[in-house]
Amino acid sequence: MSQAITKRPWHMPLKKFAEADLRRTYPKVLSYCLGASLVLHALVLAFFPTFEAEAMQRKEQPIIIQLEQVPETRQERRPPPPPRPVVPIATDNPDVSDDATIMETDFDFDLDDLAPPPSLGELQSRNVEVDMEEEEEEIVELWRVEKQPEPVKEVVPVYPEVARKAGIEGHVTVFVLVGKNGKVEAVGKVVGPEVFHEAAKAAAAGWEFSPAIQNDKPVRVWVSLPFKFQLN
Repeated sequence: MSQAITKRPWHMPLKKFAEADLRRTYPKVLSYCLGASLVLHALVLAFFPTFEAEAMQRKEQPIIIQLEQVPETRQERRPPPPPRPVVPIATDNPDVSDDATIMETDFDFDLDDLAPPPSLGELQSRNVEVDMEEEEEEIVELWRVEKQPEPVKEVVPVYPEVARKAGIEGHVTVFVLVGKNGKVEAVGKVVGPEVFHEAAKAAAAGWEFSPAIQNDKPVRVWVSLPFKFQLN
């Protein structure tokens, strides 16, 4: 069977069903939703008139730092090795015969009265004493000390008369060795115009300091002292 297909004329307008027309129901749906939203907000305000937010505090675990005390390293001093035996060497001198040997001598060196050599324990104890003395006399660098020396007595250098008459000015730096008692033990290198060297060294020798501290003990350090020579 063949079905006849009817075509709609082009001038006939399209019609929608009332149930499928969303524009007709839009105002009603919007008013319902708005009313429900107002009622919901009113209920929330009625049951919860105030709102207080509490900040949550985060518990921080304490950080425990453990300090490990590392023992100081010391250099062990071993006794010197015994001298090497003398090896005979052939000579090129034609006057010496091939059968020449070293003759025995009758010298008596009284070796029987000599004391026996020290034992290993005595040598170790001596080395420990030497190490302790060297450690006490060691000069520590200034940047390594825990507490640097501070001047407690300053001496102003005398302006050299020769430099004053010649109108010479300048800066001089004197390096001094500060001992454990804070006094200057030695005057070292001097940097600056040579005409001021003697005056700066004489003044630097009279300075006194609080001793430098390293490992809770006073130590010897080199300190630089600047001097300014300026005419008034």
